Amino acid sequence: MHSTWSRHRRAMRLLIGLLASAVVLPAYAADPPPKTAPAKQQSKTKQKPMSRNELRACMDEQDRLQAMRENVLKEQASLDQQRAEVARMDAELERKRASLDPADDAAKQALVDEEGRRNVVGEAYNARLPALKEQGSTLDKERQSWVERCANRDFDEMDEFAIKRERQRAAKAAGMATPAK
Repeated sequence: MHSTWSRHRRAMRLLIGLLASAVVLPAYAADPPPKTAPAKQQSKTKQKPMSRNELRACMDEQDRLQAMRENVLKEQASLDQQRAEVARMDAELERKRASLDPADDAAKQALVDEEGRRNVVGEAYNARLPALKEQGSTLDKERQSWVERCANRDFDEMDEFAIKRERQRAAKAAGMATPAK
């Protein structure tokens, strides 16, 4: 019985850790970087507009950041599902503990086995959580860097149009280059 109690305490500590991490984990559903530079801000020194190559680099970086953001959101959703599964398993275990007949050794063993399966799922969640936090932190840093380099810079709208046209042509050419299946 002492072993079951210590497992129960470990399970509760793990649940508390999961709940605490849910509070600490930042939400990455924030707005994506703006598609075009916002209205120019008045400053004492007027910057030159971005060259076409600088604009292209900023647009490429913006696309890369959007892909990173989507990956972080997918991982966040997956971890949210896993956390919900752990909570569901905890509730089920608590229900079974409440209705457990102390004289039923087979039921006790089944409960211990189920606690073991729950702990495996909880440990897998805890193992994935630091990687998500690191991905989110990297995304935040790189997005901030993009904002500093690109967001408040003027550019020629004709350059933007030309770059978008280049991308469309490249996508169309890549689509034609792949064999039909």
